[in-house]
This record gives sequence, structure tokens and C-alpha cells, in this order.
Amino acid sequence: MKVTNLNVFPVKSCKAVNPDEVTIDEYGVVGDRRFMLVDAGGRFISQRKCPKLATVTARFINEDEQLLHLSQPDMKDFLHKPIYSTVRREVGIWRNQVHVVDQGDKVAGWFSAILGPGYEHVRFTSSAEKLVGYKHEVDEKFIPQALKDKLPSIKIGLTDGAPVSLVSTESLADLNSRLQPITGECVNLSRFRMNIEISGCSKPFEEDEWLVVKIGSVPFLAYRDAERCKMTAVDQKTGLVDKYGPLEVLRSYRAPMGPTHARFGQLLIPLQIGGVVRKGDEVTVLQTKKS
Repeated sequence: MKVTNLNVFPVKSCKAVNPDEVTIDEYGVVGDRRFMLVDAGGRFISQRKCPKLATVTARFINEDEQLLHLSQPDMKDFLHKPIYSTVRREVGIWRNQVHVVDQGDKVAGWFSAILGPGYEHVRFTSSAEKLVGYKHEVDEKFIPQALKDKLPSIKIGLTDGAPVSLVSTESLADLNSRLQPITGECVNLSRFRMNIEISGCSKPFEEDEWLVVKIGSVPFLAYRDAERCKMTAVDQKTGLVDKYGPLEVLRSYRAPMGPTHARFGQLLIPLQIGGVVRKGDEVTVLQTKKS
């Protein structure tokens, strides 16, 4: 099994960039989900409400993350110098309250123009961890007791559920074999917005069985299944929403806990900080959930 693609999402719910390698720090993939949009009520904004975010590309143009290039087909490109301030605000990601740094009026106005009416007061924010060490908890009930003391970090920044995510092309092929007869079309892995894409599994959803896996030289705990939402219906090139998408199919055969818990892919916690994962790296299973 090998790594076939890597995805980094500098802005939560915007397009991915696809580097040849990524570094793993205590928050997961360096540069991943470091910024996000929040509404006037202080709640995070995603493609669930604003699918047009899929058309926004964000990429750092220098290694120290001091200049962010933003682009969108209907807008003039915008260069943003991140603000790292001790002035923070508390906003919500699902059930968590997190501290972020507001990035100012100009970049907020750029995003408001994209999102349109109803989003005049949107704010663009960054994770405050560079200054204040902010982290929020993952759900420890999924972590085996024997491994808890071995984890260098069980905290996350602005991601939904875990520091790193993974999925196989074999699992996608299985999903498409069920989706295509219904819709006449297949989807690609960009719909699922995972950090690490792999191929060469012996069967679909083999990754569900893993507990500890080494990717290149970096070991990870397969923390839990990734539960999917309606964002999988958003075409990541156009921002258009399918009437019938992958979620409906996953609910029919990948939701043992009920239709709101459709599963696809794995959430990972790094067991080693500072390592590098590269395209083409070998993927080695060190321990399965049954062993």
C-alpha cells in the first residue's frame, strides 16, 4: 500500500492544495485548517451552508506561513498577511468553543463578496495556537487505554474531529460501484476532504480494521471512523450540490449506528511529532483492532 495523494486545507471548507510532502506537528498536518470563517453569531461557516466556499483556493506562498494567497474565479486575487495577535475571540465549532484571532476587515469583506447576501458580517479568523497554545480535545472514549500514555498529543486545532484523516481508493471504488447505477456518475476523493489518500488495500474499507499504522516513517493511531455529512454532495470544483450524493449511498450500507452516522475513512492521531509523510510512501499496518 502506498500514499497516492496528500491534501492540505489552509482555510477550513475551502479548496485543497496538494503538496508532495507534509510535516506532522502536534496539531496534525502543518498548515491544515489554520483559518476559518465565522458568522455574526460566532459560529463556524462551512460548505454545509455555503457550498461556494469550494471555489476558493488558499495557499501559503512562503514556508513560514506569513503570506496567504486567496483566489476565486469571480474575484480579484487577494494577498493576506496573517495577523497573530493576543487579542482573541471565542467562537464555536460544533460543541467546542475555540479561541481565534480576527484577521481584519479587508479579508472579511473579500469573503463576504463571494458568499453574498446574508453574509455581510462574516469574519475571517485564524487559530490562536501560535501565540496562546490553544488546543481543543478529541473524544478520548475512542482511544484504547493502553495507547493513551503513548500519544504525544490528543488535541486538535480547527479540524472537526482529529488531527489527520485517511481514506483508500479501494473504498471509493466500492462506493462508486453503488452510486453510479443510481446517478450515472462517479465521485472522486476530493468530496471527502481527507489529508492522506492511499491505494493498494486488499479490499474496500480495510482501513477500518487498523489500529496502528505507519505511513513512511510516521506511526499513527487509527482513532475512529470518519462520519460523513452532506458536504459530500458538494462538487469541489464547481461548488454545485448534487441532488443525490454519496451520503445517501453510505447511509444505506455504512451506517451501523443509524443514518446520521455514515462512515467513510479513518481519523488518525500521530504517535510521533515532527515526521514527514510523502507521496509514494509505504503504508504498513502495525496493529489491527482485532489483534
